[in-house]
Amino acid sequence: MTRRGGSVTPTPLERATLRLFLPAAVLQGMWWAGYLLIPYVLAKSLHASTGLITLSAVLDNLGMFLALYWGHLLATRGQRRTYLVWAGIMGRLVMVLTLLVHTAVQMSLLLAVVYFFAAMVYPAQNNIFEQNFRPTLRGRYFGLATGIQNGVAVVASLGLGWILDRNADLFRYVYAALGVCGFLYLFLLSRAPVPEGTVPDPTPFRLRVPFPLPYRAVGPFLPGRIWRGLARPFADAMRIYREDRAFNWFEINFMTYGAAFMCLSPVVPVFLTEQLKLSYHEISTARVLVGQIGVALLGPLTGRVMDRYHPIRLSAVAFMLLAFYPVALDAAGVAGIGGSLKLVYLAFAIYTVGMAGVNITWNVGSMAFAPPGQGGYYQGIHVAMVGIRGTIGPLVGYAVFELWGLRAVFWLAFGLFTASSVSSWVLWRWMKRTGRVGGVAARG
Repeated sequence: MTRRGGSVTPTPLERATLRLFLPAAVLQGMWWAGYLLIPYVLAKSLHASTGLITLSAVLDNLGMFLALYWGHLLATRGQRRTYLVWAGIMGRLVMVLTLLVHTAVQMSLLLAVVYFFAAMVYPAQNNIFEQNFRPTLRGRYFGLATGIQNGVAVVASLGLGWILDRNADLFRYVYAALGVCGFLYLFLLSRAPVPEGTVPDPTPFRLRVPFPLPYRAVGPFLPGRIWRGLARPFADAMRIYREDRAFNWFEINFMTYGAAFMCLSPVVPVFLTEQLKLSYHEISTARVLVGQIGVALLGPLTGRVMDRYHPIRLSAVAFMLLAFYPVALDAAGVAGIGGSLKLVYLAFAIYTVGMAGVNITWNVGSMAFAPPGQGGYYQGIHVAMVGIRGTIGPLVGYAVFELWGLRAVFWLAFGLFTASSVSSWVLWRWMKRTGRVGGVAARG
């Protein structure tokens, strides 16, 4: 069986990578189910204020800004295995310390450590996608793993909701176990083979520091030299944005979509727990089971769609679908406690279909613009932009919520989702007109 652009049969390198990547996706699904419920655990188990939940959302996304540095260091120093192991230890395994957490502030401080190292994953992971998978099949393989990951997350969410409804304090043991699962996912990825002719990284068991220590990075202690070292990744990113207008526009559209998404992040947990009074079971059913089942079922399909039709076109459709997610939430608020649950489920059903497309384009879409060998660095820049919108978006959402209420936040998000979709379609037409479509097929 063949397809245009080559065989669909995995090469030996792809097969060896998939043997690790697909089983690891099961562990990632366990971690992901718990990760999605973190704001609700803060709200229900630890009784965090809206301000603290907002701060947690800001820290989560501010940590993504570090992907700019992690991606730059990976591009210049390599060591993807070491990056993945460090990300697993400091960004996942550290959650074992949840056993010692007793207050929302303590949990937020622990999460700050997790968020600081979380962005190490994406450049290293994309380095594997770029080096080990053919461009015409990256979306297919990532979509398959996404289906497994989110299928497991859907099932795990039912168990998590059942456990936490019976004893909300058991979150400590739940997140300690999920931290181990998250670490094992990244450890398995660290064992992925490298293409023939590529110098392999040192064994991760040595746990070498994946970034230069200050005295090794800059030599003598000179403030100007230190500043240039810190500023270089940012300057290089700005250069890429100036030179690659299509990638710049693609990032602007994702910034607009992300601003809508982040505006909602601090208010939806409060909306579901305080205004609608939903239980853990109802929240996990909506947020994870309903909210991820479409990503699980449609992940393989949307991966193939991206391979065939380009990330920009898939993003445009996905952003427009997501515009109706806050509309449905607004309707649930109007309906009140008695009739709201079905509308909440509808909102997350819309969300899951839209996110099935966004999940693929967010994770591997940037490689469609990257020169050979720069996929990990482009993804580092892409993820770093989450830090900007993730810092501003929740604060804007919180401010609008305090000034004008929930409905204003929902309709602001609707407008931003719609704008990102329209702009994506305009970008696609411009790329077609100027002959700048490349990297993947441009049909239709």
